[in-house]
Amino acid sequence: MAPKPRPQPLPFTSFGWSFAGALLIAFSLPPVGAFPLAWVGLVPLLARWSVRRPSVDYARELYALLLTTSCCVGFWLLFNPDPGTAALGGLSLFLVPVPLTLAFVVAGLVRERAGLYAGLLALALNVLAAEFLTLAANVSMPWMLLGHTQVEAVDFIQMADLGGVLLLSLWVLLLNTTAFLALPRTGRVGERTGQRGATIALFTALLALPVAYGSIRTAQADVPAGYTRVAIVQPGLAPSEWDDHEPAAKVDYLAGLSDDLIDAWRPAGADSLAPPSRSRARGELGLVIWPQSSLPYMGTDRGERQLYERLERWCAQRGVALLAGATTGTADVDRQQGRPDASDLANSAVLIRPDKPVLRYDQMRRVPFADVQAATGSSRVLLSTGSTDIATAVGFESMYGDHVRRFTQQGAGLIVALSRNDLWGRSAGLYQHLQFTRLRAIESRRAVVLSTVSGVSALILPGGDVEEIAGWMDQDVAGVDVPTFRGETFYVRHGDWVGQWALALALAFNLGVIGLSVVAPEALPDRSAFGRRALGVRA
Repeated sequence: MAPKPRPQPLPFTSFGWSFAGALLIAFSLPPVGAFPLAWVGLVPLLARWSVRRPSVDYARELYALLLTTSCCVGFWLLFNPDPGTAALGGLSLFLVPVPLTLAFVVAGLVRERAGLYAGLLALALNVLAAEFLTLAANVSMPWMLLGHTQVEAVDFIQMADLGGVLLLSLWVLLLNTTAFLALPRTGRVGERTGQRGATIALFTALLALPVAYGSIRTAQADVPAGYTRVAIVQPGLAPSEWDDHEPAAKVDYLAGLSDDLIDAWRPAGADSLAPPSRSRARGELGLVIWPQSSLPYMGTDRGERQLYERLERWCAQRGVALLAGATTGTADVDRQQGRPDASDLANSAVLIRPDKPVLRYDQMRRVPFADVQAATGSSRVLLSTGSTDIATAVGFESMYGDHVRRFTQQGAGLIVALSRNDLWGRSAGLYQHLQFTRLRAIESRRAVVLSTVSGVSALILPGGDVEEIAGWMDQDVAGVDVPTFRGETFYVRHGDWVGQWALALALAFNLGVIGLSVVAPEALPDRSAFGRRALGVRA
């Protein structure tokens, strides 16, 4: 009698393969952006998770692996010229892997009690719940979301208008889970052909469905409600030079750059001080956009009023509206005590129009350790030019899809993101911010204008196509006719419903399985036999 074949270990279960998987996830994120790597990057981590008992040792090992991914993606945070900010940025890299580590460990407890398939379900729910809490509770930098691995895969991410970045994370998890289940279990020829064939077919279908949806969605592209003529001004100055400018000199510098383009809008022979001819039959104003922190804190109410009155006259003479990033004082700031603390100043966007009150929006969401610490606004304010209502995101605020989509619910037809990501130099952060902001355009089906001090400034169309306006350290002023849209996507109406459902189901499922294992273990399947069958190992 031939001896029975000995069970073979599941492939990819070594620590080395898990380390390779962590690197694959890192390389799938911008700026490398090799997004197909994320479709299988979690497979080695899943394989090792399936054979390791949940323990402190395993939690430490997994944390170290995910920390590798975190450092590869966010190392640029250490480049901030301020030592304190750089140190906090480095600290944040150690916090990013914590939610995912907890998700794997808790799912491992469920796997030990109810088998592999229950553990995989718990893992998917836990990861989505952890990402949702990262976005909603602002407990960590939202850079390492699995959905962010796909931001450069425009053909695959059109479904973001259904469920945002978390729906993309769910899709990546499903791809990796089906790829993991398709692994050979025993090494025997023809083993479990039907099951493996079904999972391979499911993997193929998961790849095809988003492409099919994207093709249909882009073929039915919305017709713009109109166009807004926009001048995007990128000063192209180094951070130290930008910050050292005297307030009046900075405003004069930006106004001079803007005048070069505004003059080009005028018909030949027109008076340079006369408003340019209207670009549309409705006669709307053109819109000039200056980046974050363009307008300084003036120190007194009188100084601020004089600055804005001067800019209002400038807008009236040129027939434009000005949307500019500004440093502003809160209502209770004491202007008699010199420059106030950072907690009394806000990063704002102000809209200045001829003969109309100044509109102001204060930044409401900040990425921990990345955005400048400042006072936090309490309400979303649409900035209306007359022809369209504008949603503004200041700093890294455009990382938060649920926050931005609420502006669209209120009627915004255009999104403008004002940024100072040049503080970290020509780093990966520049391109990560640009690529992640692409999702805001797809989620809401709105054009997004990204305006920066030193690069990269761009126009992102509702389908996710990026038109770069100015690159790193380019001094440029570009005029573009930006389409404005109306209507609401499913995501705009319902927000991060994927994360909300995942959080509720994760709590119920994890507590239910772990609770049953304590009070009624007989109600659960024989976990040892169940696990062996799932892994293809004979008793």
